[in-house]
Amino acid sequence: MRKLLTILTSRNLRRGIALLCVLSMIAACVACGEAPDRRKGDPGASATATPTGEPSEPSDPSKGKGSGGSTELTGGTSGGAVTTNPMDETMKRTYEAFAYKLFRELQSGQTRMISPFSVYTAFGMLGNGAAGETETQMNAALGLTPEARNAYLAAWIDALVNQPAGEAKFTNADSLWIREDRCKNVSQEFLKICGDYYRAGVFSAKMDQRTVSDINNWVDVNTKGMIKKLFDELSPETAMVLMNAISFEAEWSDPFLTDYIRKGADFTHENGTVSKVDLMYGDADGRFLQNSLATGLVKSYKGGKFRYVALLPNEGVTVDQLIASLQPGSLDTLFAEAKSGDVHVAIPRYEEEYTVGLENAMKALGMNDAFNPNLADFSKLFSTPTCISQVLHKTFISVDNKGTKAAAVTAILVTDTAVAEPQPSYNVILNRPFVYMILDENNLPIFLGTYE
Repeated sequence: MRKLLTILTSRNLRRGIALLCVLSMIAACVACGEAPDRRKGDPGASATATPTGEPSEPSDPSKGKGSGGSTELTGGTSGGAVTTNPMDETMKRTYEAFAYKLFRELQSGQTRMISPFSVYTAFGMLGNGAAGETETQMNAALGLTPEARNAYLAAWIDALVNQPAGEAKFTNADSLWIREDRCKNVSQEFLKICGDYYRAGVFSAKMDQRTVSDINNWVDVNTKGMIKKLFDELSPETAMVLMNAISFEAEWSDPFLTDYIRKGADFTHENGTVSKVDLMYGDADGRFLQNSLATGLVKSYKGGKFRYVALLPNEGVTVDQLIASLQPGSLDTLFAEAKSGDVHVAIPRYEEEYTVGLENAMKALGMNDAFNPNLADFSKLFSTPTCISQVLHKTFISVDNKGTKAAAVTAILVTDTAVAEPQPSYNVILNRPFVYMILDENNLPIFLGTYE
């Protein structure tokens, strides 16, 4: 009997401890607001944690479970309808301008691939937290006002995600990972906008290796396994990680036949070197693209709503020169002037991954203050100073005889900053003879001399 009482008491004690842990975690969740609803589309499973002190279940991406380091919060959305704007010429030209400018900022001379959509969506969310000159610069780089971007993107995401069965598959997911102690001063209005327009999942995170595991799991799930990993570590000063992930899967309307794949074909690079590729021979859509710089093809995917377009620079024209020529409306003009006929093509079968930091590219687009610890103004996001410390973008594409798979993820890291006090200004002009020295860690001169 005594042994039985001991067992029961031990069980009750463990249950009591677990209950206290749950209650404390709920309190932390309330501080950050509620999770966004997922009214349309499927933003994918999200990493969550077991909030009690009991052992966690093994990570299960299919169920969206993380490694136990982050907690999905409840709330963030108002639950009401939002005003959306369908795609029109204003949004189309604005997005094209952003996409081509961003692409031109990537390093030339190597394979490169980005998803302007993913980058634009991530910064579209973050733009709702900017104020003052930071907001002005972001609006100039992205185009439009935050309200207009939100309305356009909400409608565009729905249109891309909701494809008929049997056609192309497109997924979009957004998330906010907020450091636990930052939950108390994050703007509830910002969370509501991200929830209402972008259906962003909101997570309280420790920004430790468990958070890294949870984020990588989220990326894996929401890119359909095409991108397995984004981060190796996170700085403890990271206040928020704002993320967008997309995936695309589609079969050709007219697949390439296996018998018409030429293995080991020559592929000549701009520098004259030659490598071997598998070329897939077949037919494209009956439109031949041509202008003074390039010729090109259009090949549709099932359903006809997505198309693969390739532009081959003419002899003597470089890839960079062709990229430089792309402006809003360029493709419309190219399609309008396309010649009808049988278009026979050979496309390499390829699979590529590309990772790039976009900090310098976004600064080149005019978004400077957002990265400056002394100038960034995200007062509509946090009540204390923050700035963007990193923009990490990763893409994947696979093109074969059956179709195309592609994925992208964009992560914007927002970091705590301390506003520096203005310092006195002095001038030292070495235009007369001077003494110089090299000091050690004790401020002792190891070298000492004069310049006369």
